[in-house]
Amino acid sequence: MSSRHIPVRRSRLTAALGAACLAAAVTLATLTTAPEAAASAAVSVPSQGSPTQLDVGNWNVEWFGAPDFGPTDEALQQQNVRDVMAGADMDVWGLSEVVSTSAFDTLVAGMPGYTGVVANDPIVTNGAQYYSDFGNTEQKVALVWRSSMATLVSAKVILTNQNSNFAGRPPVEFTLRGTFDGVTRDLVFIVLHAKAGATQDAWNLRNPASQALKSYLDTTHPAQNVFVIGDWNDDVDTSITPGKASPYANFVNDAARYTFPTRALSLAGVPSTAGYPDFIDHQLTTNEVQAKYVAGSATAFQPQPYVPNYTTTTSDHYPVLARYDFGIGDGGGGPANVVINEVLANEPGSSTAGEAVEIVNTGGTATSIAGWTIQDASAVRHTFAAGTTLQPGKAITVYGAASAIPGGIVAVAAGTGGLNLSNSGDQVILRNAAGATVQSMTYTSNQADSDGVSINRSPDGSATGSWVKHNTISSLSSSPGRRADGTAY
Repeated sequence: MSSRHIPVRRSRLTAALGAACLAAAVTLATLTTAPEAAASAAVSVPSQGSPTQLDVGNWNVEWFGAPDFGPTDEALQQQNVRDVMAGADMDVWGLSEVVSTSAFDTLVAGMPGYTGVVANDPIVTNGAQYYSDFGNTEQKVALVWRSSMATLVSAKVILTNQNSNFAGRPPVEFTLRGTFDGVTRDLVFIVLHAKAGATQDAWNLRNPASQALKSYLDTTHPAQNVFVIGDWNDDVDTSITPGKASPYANFVNDAARYTFPTRALSLAGVPSTAGYPDFIDHQLTTNEVQAKYVAGSATAFQPQPYVPNYTTTTSDHYPVLARYDFGIGDGGGGPANVVINEVLANEPGSSTAGEAVEIVNTGGTATSIAGWTIQDASAVRHTFAAGTTLQPGKAITVYGAASAIPGGIVAVAAGTGGLNLSNSGDQVILRNAAGATVQSMTYTSNQADSDGVSINRSPDGSATGSWVKHNTISSLSSSPGRRADGTAY
């Protein structure tokens, strides 16, 4: 049984320095006069990313999806976090303080072209053991990334023997595989949320946690491209605990192997939060990654000019951004990755022509699907024709018959005259031209018991998302050939 993070109500957060994640009082000089304007229905955040470099962000999204803690308007926080993340245009985001998994799924579904995994997702090894939606109060870490750039190889909770030293929030390690600098590489992203507070007791937890983290990296990833990102809850020049050295001095002192690109911001007196002068949201890189760091690119991005009342509606932390010169343009996108994204087994009305299977290329390069097949549990129902190519980020849908195909989408009719998907439960299998299974999904009668309601990935377009009824992630009952919100691929 993992120990739980004990929540502190918002009124207490502002009452004592050590009660929750520290924030920072000093604002960047260029933004000190920018007022937080009155709330509005939508915000427009300018891009902070580069089209050809790897853009990495980390952000504590303050009790995201928790009804009793943090910002009080959950819908507005959801909108603002989405607008900042989508607008800033980073390739990878490490998030902390994600409380509600359903709020997280909605967030990612509202960011077309991105996918994401939260710590308690079933695909995270040991995730459910150490993280949950316990009482709508447990803070979790998550990773969100551009699906055309890379695919997820693995996700696992690490340093579980340090669970108490990480305040019941052990780090989660995600490995992404993509084509960078024209070569297929694995990039490791470890997202953490360290123990909060300026007390001696808090420092006494952070310090051994840091020692264990370094030992793990030294032995497990001695020559890999590793990013450790998140809310470290302490500074790297000197500790926020009075009279103590930084608990992360072990990394700072091993400069041949590790670098905090964000350390320059600490030394310059830049804060990463909105109420205190320290920089506590860092990015750590191994020397393999640091060789790719774009000098001077690390920044604490302050959204106040774009997000009205940011610190009370959105988060008390600022997004921390940095760029790395891993080429991802001009052929540098992730490899093709074709997945089943939506299955409409219980067609609208009674005509089985309306049954549909949508597949999506979540990778970064086009791929031929000529000769690929879609079958149910009994037989092959469609074979894609010679010359069929699926572009990156695009979808193709197979309908039971041509009469049901709507305009404005890329779709074909099942070559055998039907898909024969059973409402009592069935299987959909996608195989390549050699007959190898690319992906399969099995659904139950409970998932297909509503007329016209499809079964869809959650988050939509995720290569690893769970299967849910479409109307739980969208106002639409189904959307074959389009994104879950009805927009075009």
